[in-house]
Amino acid sequence: MIRWLRIAAKATVTLTFIALGVIVGLFLVANASWVAVDVPPWLEGLTAEPKLQVWLPALIAGWLVATLAIAVLLLWSMYYLWRRRQYEALIGRVERELARLRNLPFVEPAPLEDLAEEPDAGAARVLAAIDRAIERDDDDDEAERR
Repeated sequence: MIRWLRIAAKATVTLTFIALGVIVGLFLVANASWVAVDVPPWLEGLTAEPKLQVWLPALIAGWLVATLAIAVLLLWSMYYLWRRRQYEALIGRVERELARLRNLPFVEPAPLEDLAEEPDAGAARVLAAIDRAIERDDDDDEAERR
């Protein structure tokens, strides 16, 4: 269903752009003349004359390009904000999940039936060796300080 809607939306946009191009093209061909444009007072330093002759199709094309550029910028900024909010929401969910998992041993400790009945002898030997190594390091540090 969604795929069909996406295809229909793309086809509608494409046909709309083609129709708009044909209409604008026909309008520009019918009105391919030069028009006088008044130069605003704040731009008089750039031109020698207060009125400029401008080709009408170029003037309309400039207006269209400016309008499309503003529309694209607006749509891009809306999309950027939408994606940023999605990323921030995802980061918030991941942080909450990590906080929950970090506190899991305190919130939901392992039940006693999950613990072994008898201690593991190999693990006891490894832990005892680690303790002895730490004690030796502490003794060596004290001897160096003296």
